[in-house]
Amino acid sequence: MKASLLTGLLLVISTAVLAAPQKQLTQAQCIGLKTARIDAASIGLPTRGAVITAVAMAGQPNEPHCKLEGQIKPVDLKSPDIEFQLYLPLMWNGKALQLGGGGFDGSVKGADTARLAPAATPGALKQGYATFGSDSGHQGGVSDASFTLNDEAWQNFAGAQIKKTHDVAVALIQQAYGRKPSRMYFQGNSQGGHEALAAIQRFPLDYDGAIAIHPVYNVVELHMAGIRIGQAIYNTPGAWISPAKSALIANAVNGACDKLDGLADGVVANIKACDATFKLAHLRCKGGKDEGAGCLSDTQIAMVHRLSKPVSLGVSLPSGDSFAPWPILQGADAPSIVSVFGSGADKPKPEASNLIISFPYMMGDQAVRYEVMRSPQYDSLTFDPAAHKQRLLELASQVDNNEADIRAFVQHGGKLLLMHGTADMAVPPGNTVAYYEKLQAQFGEKTVRQFARLYLAPGFTHSSGAFRVSWDSLGTLDKWVDHGIDPGQQVMIDTNKGTAGREMPLCDYPLFPKYKGQGDTHAASSFECASE
Repeated sequence: MKASLLTGLLLVISTAVLAAPQKQLTQAQCIGLKTARIDAASIGLPTRGAVITAVAMAGQPNEPHCKLEGQIKPVDLKSPDIEFQLYLPLMWNGKALQLGGGGFDGSVKGADTARLAPAATPGALKQGYATFGSDSGHQGGVSDASFTLNDEAWQNFAGAQIKKTHDVAVALIQQAYGRKPSRMYFQGNSQGGHEALAAIQRFPLDYDGAIAIHPVYNVVELHMAGIRIGQAIYNTPGAWISPAKSALIANAVNGACDKLDGLADGVVANIKACDATFKLAHLRCKGGKDEGAGCLSDTQIAMVHRLSKPVSLGVSLPSGDSFAPWPILQGADAPSIVSVFGSGADKPKPEASNLIISFPYMMGDQAVRYEVMRSPQYDSLTFDPAAHKQRLLELASQVDNNEADIRAFVQHGGKLLLMHGTADMAVPPGNTVAYYEKLQAQFGEKTVRQFARLYLAPGFTHSSGAFRVSWDSLGTLDKWVDHGIDPGQQVMIDTNKGTAGREMPLCDYPLFPKYKGQGDTHAASSFECASE
C-alpha cells in the first residue's frame, strides 16, 4: 500500500473515531448519576471532593439532555462551595466545552450553549457537546468582590476553579459515557475570556483549543485603570461627561468616520482613518467653559483625551504602567460611553449595586476595598497605587494571565481564537491587541498564525453596539483542531433588531472590512479585508 494512501486511510479512520458518538445516554442512566461521587484524589487541586445535588432530564422534546448540578467542596470549611452545572447530550459527539463566566462571576450562567453563536447554528449541546461551567467558587453579583476576603474563594476565582471544575466534569463524563472526551475546548467572554487564557496558560495539557472574547487577562491592571478613571471623574470638578454629552461625542465621531470604510452604515470600521480625521476640538464650548449638552468644556475635553490615550496606572505592574486607550473616539456608541462615565455626577457610594457610577471605577473600587485594602469602608478615591505596589504585584501574580510563552499548549496541538469589538468600552480592544502582539514577539508572526488568530469586530461593544456580533467560533475552532482547516477570514452576522441578518467579514488583525463600492451592503461578499 502506498504511503500516501495509507496516510489518507488513517486520517479517515481517526476522523471517524473522533466524530462517532460513544453511545446514547438513556434517561435511566441520567437519573442514576444522582449517586455519583467524585473523590478528592480525582481532582488535580486540593478539595474535599464533589457531590451531585440535582439530576434531571431537560430540554425535551427538541433538545433532550441530562442536566447535572453539583458542588465541589472546599478545603477551608468557611469557604463557599464551587457550584457547577454539567449538561450531557443523549447522543454525545465525544467532545466537551467548558464555558467561562463574567465580572466577578458568582453564578452559573449559560453552561448549556456557546457564546455568540448565530441563530442558524445549533448550540453546542445540540451539536452533541457535553458542556459545563461554574460560579467560579462563590455566589454573588458580578460586580461584588466581597468574597475575596476568604483566601480559598479568592484562589478559586483567580484560576483554581477552572482546573477543579474541569476535572470533576471529566470524571462525570467518563462515568456517563464510558470514556473521557476526545477534545476539550474552553470558551468565554470578558472574565470568561480571561478564564480561557488562564486555562491554556496554567493547565495547557487539559485543552485542545480556546476561544477568548474580550479577555480580561490582566485583571489587576484593568481595575487600577478603573480606579484612575474614577479618580479623574470624581476628584476633578467639571470633568464628568453626562449622558447627553456622551451622545454628542458618539454622534459626532460616527458622522465624521462612518463613511471612511466605504459605506455609511452606522459602523466605524476604519479606525486608523478615524483617528486622523475626527477632531474633538470641534465640540469645544466657546471660551472653554461648560455651556450645556451641546458642547464640551476644556476640562471635559481633557478628560476624553486622557482616556483616549494609554491610561496611566500610577504604578508599574507585570503588563506595564499604563492600560490600553478606551475607544471613545473610535466608534463607541452612547450607552457604552455612558457606562464609563456613569449616569450620575455625584461622588459614588461604595455599594457594588450603585450602577449610576462609572462601571470601570465600580469594578476597580471593589478590587481595592476587598482585595487590596481588605477594608470594605475604604475610600478608593484616595487610593495611591504606588504606595501599595507590593500587594498589587502579589495579586497580579495570582490572578493575571498575560503569559505569552504558551509552548506547552501549542506543542499539545492547541489552537486559540481571540476576538474583540472595536467599540468595547468595558475592556478596550487595544488590550487584546497587546496580548496578540506579545504572542507574535514570542513566537514570530508566521508561527503564531499556525495556532492563534485575532479578529477585531467593528461596531461591537462588550455585548451590543452598532453591529451586534454573532459568529460560529466553536465550529471554526473545532474544524481547525480536528481537521486542520485554517480559519482565514470569518463572517459575522448582526443580531440587532433593525439590522438583523446583515453580514460583514470578521477580518484577521490588523485588517478591517471595507465596502467594495458595489453589491449587497448586507452581504459579506461585498466587502474586502483591507489595511487602509
